[in-house]
Order: sequence, then structure tokens, then C-alpha cells
Amino acid sequence: MSAAATSRSFSPIDALLKEAKTAVQQQNHHEARRLLQQAVRQDPQDYRGWLWLATVAQSPQASLEYVNRAELLAPHNATVQKARRWAEKRLAESDIPDLTVPAPTTPRHWPAALRWIALSVVVLLLVGVGTVYAWSYFQPAGDTAETAVLNSSLAPLEEAAEMVAAVATAVPAQPTTTPTPEPRLPAKEIASTGANQPRATWTITPTPSPTPTPTAIPTFTSPSYNDSSRPFGVGPNERWIDVNLTTQTLRAYEGDTVVFTTLISSGTWDHPTVTGQFRIWLTYESQTMDGRLLGYDYYLENVPYVMYFYQDYALHGTFWHSNFGNPMSHGCVNLETSDAAWIYNFATIGTVVNVHY
Repeated sequence: MSAAATSRSFSPIDALLKEAKTAVQQQNHHEARRLLQQAVRQDPQDYRGWLWLATVAQSPQASLEYVNRAELLAPHNATVQKARRWAEKRLAESDIPDLTVPAPTTPRHWPAALRWIALSVVVLLLVGVGTVYAWSYFQPAGDTAETAVLNSSLAPLEEAAEMVAAVATAVPAQPTTTPTPEPRLPAKEIASTGANQPRATWTITPTPSPTPTPTAIPTFTSPSYNDSSRPFGVGPNERWIDVNLTTQTLRAYEGDTVVFTTLISSGTWDHPTVTGQFRIWLTYESQTMDGRLLGYDYYLENVPYVMYFYQDYALHGTFWHSNFGNPMSHGCVNLETSDAAWIYNFATIGTVVNVHY
């Protein structure tokens, strides 16, 4: 085979795959994941990158997700089918509980009302016993009638004590406090599935770790504003972002001057992107989006340059498709990764995002 023919058959991501294979052989899975993610960004239509990502994914769910993507590109490939069986087996084994580890025990506590009842009975028991013994102490010895009275007085108190003990053993454990789960930032579906299903609602406020504490909250400033002129309240030299859902474009402005323009992919008809004027309130340079938290079956690691502007709607980079200019998401504004990086460095917390048709 000639050198020219060899060059033509060499895929742009072959070098990255070769480096990733070397990293796997050296047990450097972190470096292998980085190389393979770079490979699928360069050529998302090459099933090999997704297939190899499955072998170094950090969770069984992620492995199966990557195999699913490879199967969409090469549905009849024998290696892909073999990888599917391996990923499904790995996921099934991860769901088997480990019976050798004892479950943590929860301290047993009585409910507050029962504790007060038991305490009251004990106090009455002590007072009654003390009274009876004090009374019997001052009576003449050998008085059998009084002894019978004493015994009859103690009988109800003994029954009460036995009742308290029986209730204490019969009442199940009731925890006094419920542990508060650590806040997580739920991810959201990006690629459209075509399913006509309602959008899930978030119930917790995320707390970022790699970014500063947000200094602004989501702001819905003008729901009826629908053109791309400088929004009211934005200064003549202030930076802001305009998203046109009709033309599927994003423009970055400094005052009235356009400094950057690119194509986007917004939400589909069944998961539309919210419209209005907002301010960026939370950013992540990289974020794992776990759709299982919202009831979806997907898992995306290292979604780049995420900028939330209203609830779970965000501008962010996208490496799993290149169909920009067409609605593709579940509401987010998808950008090519390099474009998202530019916007991430251009915008700050509080930058206005104007979304309209």
C-alpha cells in the first residue's frame, strides 16, 4: 500500500485513540478519558471513541450510556454488541446489595408524646409508693387488715409499671431527625428524544464548588421584550448576550456593538427554551449532567462551560452533536465547545441574556 493511500485511510482521531490505548495499558484512566472525550468532540460520528469511553467510564451507568451512543452509529457491529452485554452485566452487578456489610443502626427513640406519658406514670408510681410506704411505716406492726390494704394499694401501681414496660417494648423506633441530603445540581436532558413529556421541576438550589458563590439570583426582567436592540437598563458599554430562537443564533454585544456571532441549538417544540430577559446567576467550567435525577435515562460527563441564566436553563458547550442551527435540546442553549468557551470568558455573573423569537 502506498504512503498516499495510508494517509487517506488514517482517521483524524486515530492518533488520539492510540494515545488513549497507551494510557489504558498504563492504568492511567483519567488521561484516557481526557483523550477520548477530545476524540468524540473532533468526530462525534466515529463510534470507536464512544465505545472506548465506555471502558474507562467512572460508573456502570456511564458505560452503558456511551455504548448506547456507539450502537446508534454502528448498530450491527459485533464489538459494539459484545460491549453492550459487558456494560449491562456491569450495571446489573452494581445493583446487587452487599450483604456482608451490616446496615447502619438508627438509635431507638420514643415519640415525644409517649415519653411524656411514661414520665408521668413513673412520677405517679413513685409518689404512690412513697405515700403507701410512709403510711404503713407509722401503723402498728402485725395489723393484717392494714397489710391487706397495703397490698391492694400497690397492685394497681405494679400493673401500671408493667403497662409502661410493655408499651416501651412494643413501640417501634421513631427517628427524631431526618438527615438532610447534600445539595446537588441536577442535570437536564440535552439531546431531543421526541417524547412529548412534561418538563421536570427542580426542588433544590444547587451550590457550586468550583465557582464563586452567586451574587445574583435568576431574574425575569421583561417577559414581553422580543427584539435584539439593547435592553432597557443595560449601559452603553455594558456586555450582554442576545439569543434569537427564530434564526437559532447567539450574538454577544458591548453596548450596541456586536462583538461575536455564532449558531446555537435551542429547545425543541416539546421542550422549548424560556423567553425573556435574564441574568447569568451560576457558572461551571465543567459539570456532569445526570439525567436520572430528573427521571431521564442519560448521563453526560464533563459538559463544558455551563452558564445558568434561569432555573435549569443554561448556555453550555456541546460535544455530542454538531447540528447547530437546529433545535436539539430540552431547553438549554447548546453551543459548540469553542464558542461556549469564548462566551464563558466574555460573560460574568449578572450578565443580561435576552432570549426571544
